Formats: sequence, C-alpha cells, structure tokens
Amino acid sequence: MSNIPPQTPRWAFNLSAEDLKARLKEVIFFLPSFLKHPFESMKSVPSWDWPAVIMLEVVLAGGSSVLGGIVSRNFLSVIGGVIIGPVRGLAVTFILAGFFYYTCLFWLKTELEFRKLFIVAVMALIPSEILEIISPLARPVNFISLLGIVISAGLLVTGLVENFLLDKKKVFQMVGAASGFVILIWFYGIIMDITSNHIKVQDYTPASLDQIHKELEHGSQ
Repeated sequence: MSNIPPQTPRWAFNLSAEDLKARLKEVIFFLPSFLKHPFESMKSVPSWDWPAVIMLEVVLAGGSSVLGGIVSRNFLSVIGGVIIGPVRGLAVTFILAGFFYYTCLFWLKTELEFRKLFIVAVMALIPSEILEIISPLARPVNFISLLGIVISAGLLVTGLVENFLLDKKKVFQMVGAASGFVILIWFYGIIMDITSNHIKVQDYTPASLDQIHKELEHGSQ
C-alpha cells in the first residue's frame, strides 16, 4: 500500500502499472459523459494530476491522428500519428495554456493554476481533435476544422469563466484573439491546398497528356 498521501502530486515515472491503468481507465470513461454534455462538463473540470491529464491528451491526439490517417487512406499518417500526433497535441495544448496563463498574469494581473488551466485547454480541444478524424474528407475547403475551432473556442470561454471566475468580456477578447490567429492559419492552409490542387489540374490537361503521348511515341521509334 502506498505511503504517499492521495493529494500529493506524482509523476508518471513514480507511478506503478496499476496507478497508470487506473488513470487511463478514468480518463477514457470520462469521455462519453463529456461528449454528452460538453459545456456543462467545462463548468467544473476534474482535478486530475499531471499523469492523468497528459495521458488523456496523448490518447486523444494519438487516436485522432491514427484514425485520420485511416480515413485519408494514408499509411504514413497512420504510422506517424502514433508518435507525431501525441507530441503535436501536447505542444499545442501547452502553448495554448501558456498563452492564457501569461495573458492573465500580465493583462488581468491574475495568476492561474497552470495544471488546472492545462486541463481546461485539453478538454476544450476534444471536439477539434475528434472532428480532425473526418476532416480529410472535406478537403480542400475544410469547414469541419473550422467548426472544431468554433466549438473549442466556446468551450474555452466557459471553462475559463466558470473555473477561474474571470471577467467574461476579457475572456471573450483573449479567446477571440487566439481563435483569430488559428483561423488565419486555417485560411492559409485552405489557400495552399487549393493552389496545390489547381497546379495539379493544370499539369494534367488534355493538351499536356497529348504532348506526353507524342514524346513517348517519338522515343519508341
């Protein structure tokens, strides 16, 4: 039996296999209730320790990356999603939580608990990560990703206001700034996809195919 008090933080490398299994089970069973009532769930986020919330993000990011690769029929995306997906997901979530932490610290003169803030960010991004699974079907104009951004923004507002009792107007401004930046990146990606597809169409016009056919015939003579 462990001598460490229940409320004492413990990192993953200090946890037994049973501890990790219990945390994994907890975060997985949490998902159905969250998806059923996402905005209600954001009003009072769970008091997970670091291993539990990081495990949730790894499962979500890795799972969505692998399933997205299957949907897009890209074998490399499936293999790469096992490693790249969780790393990218953790990086994005830490950056997002860091943005709100330092914005509140310097602008609102309020220091937030970073772990709780990270939990809010992880939960708010769940719809975006799930929608990313089917987003390859909507390319090049991927409005599914845009829908995920909008839903996550709404969840962030609810989570920040309800869990930290912050001014709603200020929170709207912070979330709006972060969402606006992400939408700009999304819009840039749309332009690049459309441009790339347009170039590919030009490369395979009937005239170009006829020219290739003539060159092949000439080479075979």
